Amino acid sequence: MPMMNTWEHSALEYHFNGHEQGSPETATLTSVAVAPKDSIHDAIIYPGLYAPSGYDMMSILLRVMSRANPVVQLGPVDASCALILCDLQQPDCPVVYANDAFTYLTGYTEREIVGRNCRFMQAPGGKVSRGSSRQHVDKDLVKRMRRSVEGNSELAVEVVNFKKNGQPFINLLAMIPICWDSAEPRFSVGFQAEKTW
Repeated sequence: MPMMNTWEHSALEYHFNGHEQGSPETATLTSVAVAPKDSIHDAIIYPGLYAPSGYDMMSILLRVMSRANPVVQLGPVDASCALILCDLQQPDCPVVYANDAFTYLTGYTEREIVGRNCRFMQAPGGKVSRGSSRQHVDKDLVKRMRRSVEGNSELAVEVVNFKKNGQPFINLLAMIPICWDSAEPRFSVGFQAEKTW
C-alpha cells in the first residue's frame, strides 16, 4: 500500500457521526453544511478537509448543485469561479467567506470584506450605506436583488460592480440561497464572473 499524506491519513481517521471511526465505505458526509437527514454519501469527500475557512465549501457547493428545482442554471462550477458566502440569518446579510477567485476578480481580500454586505461593490471605493440611493447601479436592479434576498429566491443578473481599484465591470452574478438544517435558507452563495464580451 502506498504511503499516505498526513491530510489523507487525517481524513481517513475522521469520525463521522453514527459510524465507526476510519471506515470510509460507510461514512456519511455530515458537517455543518449538510443535515443528517439530507446526507450525501461520498467516500472521497471528507468534511473539514477542504474547510480551512471554517465553512465546508465542498458540502455547500454540493448543496447548490443538488438543489431541487433550480431556477438559475449554473453549469459546471469549480475553484476558478469567484464566489462569496453570505449569512442570511445575520443582520444585513454579511459576507462570511470569499474565495481566492473572488479576490482575483475584485482586488478585495477576504479580510477586507468579511462582515460587510455585498453592496460595497456597487460604488467605487466600496462606500455604500444601507438604504442609500445608488449612484452607479440601476435602482430597479438593486430592488430586484433585495427582493430576491428577502424572498430567499434564486436570481441571475448582470450588474455594474466596482473593483477595489475603482474600475467598473459587468458582474454576471448568480445568487443561490441554500438551506442548512432547516427549511429556511441559511446562506446565499454568490457566483460571479466578469462579462468580457
